[in-house]
Amino acid sequence: MEQETAVKLAPAEQLYARLSSGHGRFLIIVATTLVWILNTTLGRYLVRKDILAGSAAAIERPLEWIGTAIFLVVTVSLIVVIYKPYPAWLFRVAAVYLTFSVAQVVVNVVSMVSTASGSQDQGLGSLWDVAAVYGVSVLVFSLVYVVVDIRTPGGAFVWPNRTDEDPPMPHVVDYLFISFNVNSTYGPTSEAVVSRVAKGVMVLQVLLAILMLTVLIARAVSATS
Repeated sequence: MEQETAVKLAPAEQLYARLSSGHGRFLIIVATTLVWILNTTLGRYLVRKDILAGSAAAIERPLEWIGTAIFLVVTVSLIVVIYKPYPAWLFRVAAVYLTFSVAQVVVNVVSMVSTASGSQDQGLGSLWDVAAVYGVSVLVFSLVYVVVDIRTPGGAFVWPNRTDEDPPMPHVVDYLFISFNVNSTYGPTSEAVVSRVAKGVMVLQVLLAILMLTVLIARAVSATS
């Protein structure tokens, strides 16, 4: 007599099943839309307030138009794929835009290094743009970790669990937690990283976080001196 055994899915596989069916598919469009809005709004503000000027502003403007074009193509593709039996394409298409979003974050951070000296007599209130870039970085990289995790066989992270309990299916808050900790403490805290791709992404995020901290300290000293 054959005994049926239930196959337990890894946490990342459970999340993949959730996002690739039903309303979960629309969450991918919501996520890419939110990233586009934040990136576009932040980029326009940095240029309008002359925080990014000269060559930095010249780079930001075409990036905004290219990013918008890619976003529109990606969104239309996602809408088409949602109604087709090709769930894997959802994450491949979303990964294209997230890759470009990471490039935008890199350009914004590197460009802001040139403004590290800041302007005097503006006070600490002038530092909000650094905080905005920091927040966008946390959001973008958290979504990148979602894609990396669900596209890695067995998952890119080992999720902690209570004794005698199965590892829980990760939530977007869990990836935000990882991304925030990488930005602030330069590494994950409770989650183990078992994917080389995820480790490479974390290295990039840590480098950007160090640059942002450098800009923040330099601008703070300039604003209060």
